[in-house]
Amino acid sequence: MNILLNIGIALACIIWGFLIGSIPTGVIVGKVFFGVDPRDYGSHNSGGTNSGRVLGKKVGILVMVLDIAKTVIAFWTMWLFLHFGPINLGELWDYGVFYNYLVFAAAAFGHCFSPFLKFKGGKAVACFMAIFGGSSWLGFIISLAVFFIIFLVVFKKVMSKASLLSGAVLILISGIFCLLRLIPGADSVLNIFLWDFGLVGGVCFGWQMIVVEVVVYTLLVIRHASNIQRIRKGEEKPLEWK
Repeated sequence: MNILLNIGIALACIIWGFLIGSIPTGVIVGKVFFGVDPRDYGSHNSGGTNSGRVLGKKVGILVMVLDIAKTVIAFWTMWLFLHFGPINLGELWDYGVFYNYLVFAAAAFGHCFSPFLKFKGGKAVACFMAIFGGSSWLGFIISLAVFFIIFLVVFKKVMSKASLLSGAVLILISGIFCLLRLIPGADSVLNIFLWDFGLVGGVCFGWQMIVVEVVVYTLLVIRHASNIQRIRKGEEKPLEWK
């Protein structure tokens, strides 16, 4: 195994994910179309939640979708490079699967600490949602269903509570899918639910996804520190978009 090649690919995945994740979609949409920087109002955050508070429901949803999209695009463009570029996957540890999943984690850190915003940014909710949903079309459906059920039904539109709980639930569900792979013959069935349908490889319901989910969820919790304090005091309010 070529150590320098592995280090280089790992760093490339981290840098690529960080740069794409750093794109401040909320600020771009606000300034270009409305002449407003959402960071100047509300929670002074650049994510979809605050963008919706400042610029309206449609803008908030658009920014969330763009944040999910940029994370997924970062992952799949690196996937294309690793599988159809000049790299021999046989020379990479784990055939490059873990390195590719590093892109998700790097994108989340880029989103939260964007160099374009003086290393400030969002709270990693959209980036976390992109991991399970970006790996599997079934995961995409499950992620949306879990989040919106918890957001609308369980916590009555309290975004921070919904983000924290839905993240934990999705890690549990991902873990179940990972354990199901231990059943003989289960892989061939589970692969049907992946975006590449198991035909090419490099994406899976594996430990790689679980590790990255835990890392990004930890970041998500840290970024919600002030929200958690308000939750403990009973002061956290439901989401109110303009």
